Amino acid sequence: MSAPDTNIETQTRKHWFVLAGIGAVVLVAGLFFVANMYSSVEDDAAFVEDDAQMIEPQG
Repeated sequence: MSAPDTNIETQTRKHWFVLAGIGAVVLVAGLFFVANMYSSVEDDAAFVEDDAQMIEPQG
């Protein structure tokens, strides 16, 4: 069953704050994703250049 009156312009005008909130959430999520990817790439270099001591097997 569909809605009897589907005027997109009126619906957009009435719900602009909801649409702006969804856009803000998508933007913040994108920023977190980019920051996480940047952090992951930066951390990978530290694993290669660590100064961990090797324990020699006895025997």
